[in-house]
Amino acid sequence: MASFNTEFDQTLHHAWHLFRDGHDVPHHNVPDTVQRSWSRSRDYGLNESARILFDPVPRARIRELSEQHRQLLELVQPDMTRLFDTLSSRDWALAFLEAEGCVLASIGGEKPDMRDVVTALRPGVNLSEHIAGTSGPACVLAEGRPAVVSGGEHFFEAIRRFSCAAVPVMSPQGGLAGVLNGSRCHDGRPLGVIEPLMLAARSIENRMVEALPGATVIRLHCDPAFVASPLAGVIALSDQGTVLGATAYARHLLGLDSTEPAGIDALLDTTHDALLDALRDTSRPARLWRHNGIALHAQRVQREPAQGVPRPAARTASGAASPRFDRQTHRAVWQAERVYAQGLPVLITGETGTGKEVLARHLHDTGPRSQGPFVAINCAAIPADLIESELFGYEPGAFTGASRHGKPGKLEQANGGTLFLDEIGDMPLPLQARLLRVIQERTVTRLGGTRLLTLDCALLCATHRDLRRSVQTGEFREDLYYRINGLSVSLTPLRAREDFEALIDTLLAELGAPGRPLRLDSASRQRLKQHRWPGNIRELQQVLRLGAALSHDGIIRSDDLPAELAAPANNPLQPSQTLQSAERAAIVQALARNGGNVSATARELGVARATIYRKMEPFELEGVREADSGRGESAD
Repeated sequence: MASFNTEFDQTLHHAWHLFRDGHDVPHHNVPDTVQRSWSRSRDYGLNESARILFDPVPRARIRELSEQHRQLLELVQPDMTRLFDTLSSRDWALAFLEAEGCVLASIGGEKPDMRDVVTALRPGVNLSEHIAGTSGPACVLAEGRPAVVSGGEHFFEAIRRFSCAAVPVMSPQGGLAGVLNGSRCHDGRPLGVIEPLMLAARSIENRMVEALPGATVIRLHCDPAFVASPLAGVIALSDQGTVLGATAYARHLLGLDSTEPAGIDALLDTTHDALLDALRDTSRPARLWRHNGIALHAQRVQREPAQGVPRPAARTASGAASPRFDRQTHRAVWQAERVYAQGLPVLITGETGTGKEVLARHLHDTGPRSQGPFVAINCAAIPADLIESELFGYEPGAFTGASRHGKPGKLEQANGGTLFLDEIGDMPLPLQARLLRVIQERTVTRLGGTRLLTLDCALLCATHRDLRRSVQTGEFREDLYYRINGLSVSLTPLRAREDFEALIDTLLAELGAPGRPLRLDSASRQRLKQHRWPGNIRELQQVLRLGAALSHDGIIRSDDLPAELAAPANNPLQPSQTLQSAERAAIVQALARNGGNVSATARELGVARATIYRKMEPFELEGVREADSGRGESAD
């Protein structure tokens, strides 16, 4: 038995020796789930000293598992990544297991003392109870319920330094699809990760049902505010109204406790045709009734020819959760996916903050180059005298201050992947000519060099400017415009989105803690509806984050919102405001629109950067960044 440092470990140490010697273990010392697993592990003939989890896994087996479960992995990985981003990445390791117990994917565990657990969670390792003994995933596989196994509760001595929590992920047909597990070093403290794991598992279950081909997909919840959130249940129906699949929560809401096919008319007080008619308006939930008189709220999921647009797994440069695309944009994004997959460039237009980089990352992550790098550069955030070296790189000694080792440019770094040129409308004309030549010839030469380097990357561009007008005024090359505009996708500004209130509720659901949702009172919701949102989704996210931080009971009230939102949309500055508060409002809003970039803010307001810094100081504005500190990153 491993050494122990807490009363919990001492109790386990004593309990284990009682168990090993054939004596009864007090139930208050060890959970029943763990005791049952210990007994089964012993019956399997396992040796507590075995190190089978660290045996090599044949590469052929890993490839076989990956190919066999390719679609499941594609559905699981976005939520694993999102969950991992909410944890302390150095302290945690996540893993997803298929229903037979083999690890399909794992992430994390960067600290040296996590090395053993990372090895035990690597793809291909089988964590079934008959092989790996008692562990969180093994208990879930055996009993189908969430499980926590800490320290000495593990059967194998080699992993008793760790603690793990695991939850089941159910298939659309109601069986076990897999297990989501989180592990870290055991220190005697509660793991506190079951709720985040369960929320991620529910999101994965939703994705699996939504991905069923040829189905009518419906989202359900008791509260209409959560129909568009990951907390909703999801059900898929055939053209005849037969249930093709449903999440565990949807089965609970509908009383669907059988894996046998069922018709929707057996679950709801309606016919299939009447249901489709009630859900014709996809912009808002409709009220439905179960046969027992319980009301549910439902909304049909709008799907395009290629099963619609999945919620992008990508994150913005700030690491914020990515917003969903609005219904008006779905078809355009579907077209962009097809065009990008054929190697054609895509030009993304829209106001600052509408999610241009989110869409760019989505196209990369769902396209044929997803295994390659995604390299983003903001042409507006890099000084004109440096953008050439950033794009094309340079040889040693190419200019004063150049690294003696030289440096590859962003074009080289994007080889095999995607180059995303944000705010390309701000690129200086001389560089436009050189970029055009690179796109045409598919070769690049570093500054100060003569070698031709082959270029193999997809090109995505974005801008908030009207490039057609820029072409007419001579600020943008016409030949370059047609080279980058294989397909143009325009993102809807927030103030024009039909799903504005649903988006608010979705963001609130993402900000709220599991079991403790955030809500807006009627006054604060009205203020959000009246604001014109010049900073678009980024501004909305920041406003809701502030409201969430200031609310004390989960209800965001008017006093929790920024003062700038008090002004009506058509008159953002009230006569009663002082000149200083007017300046502050203008700077805050401009910074939000430009992602905190001082140079871009100064250009928009028509003042020098030094003026912005001078004005910022008395206002105690934080969270801004200068172009030099954000060089090479996209602000949108």
